Amino acid sequence: MSGQLSRRSVDIHFRRYCADNPEDVQAFKSVLLTFQQQMPLAEVPDLVSHWEYFYERTLGCVGILKNWLTRALKDALDREAATVILKDLQKRAWSVAQCQRMFKEIQEGERQLSETETDVQNLRSLLGLGTKPIALPEETPKTTRPPGKVGKRKPKRDPIGVQQDVS
Repeated sequence: MSGQLSRRSVDIHFRRYCADNPEDVQAFKSVLLTFQQQMPLAEVPDLVSHWEYFYERTLGCVGILKNWLTRALKDALDREAATVILKDLQKRAWSVAQCQRMFKEIQEGERQLSETETDVQNLRSLLGLGTKPIALPEETPKTTRPPGKVGKRKPKRDPIGVQQDVS
């Protein structure tokens, strides 16, 4: 992204679900359950029992999952099937090579969105400010008035689907 575009934009990081976080795993399973319940098929497919396969091929990204399930659903509807089967899903899954490439890009994007002390020191060095850290002003007491504009949502992950135990 160019400097001009960067200063006119706001970065919002919609993080992916991480398999090493039990809460994220539960949320990912809940998303799968919601998708499987919303498929317009005669027979509801069992996606949750294959959650690791879905996680592996979506890298924990719900947008990738939605696109994949949409393509598999189209195949099932085209052949007038009662449900989506594993063969439909495997046919439309991203290849391992594509997943590896996407994961490297995700990691780089996550790294760019993080701000480490080393990054700050490198910037200060480039600007000729040396390595002396800037003292941040002390926090002012909180007011009772909520920050931001009334009616404007703060970016956050909304709960998705019905909160059911899908362990």
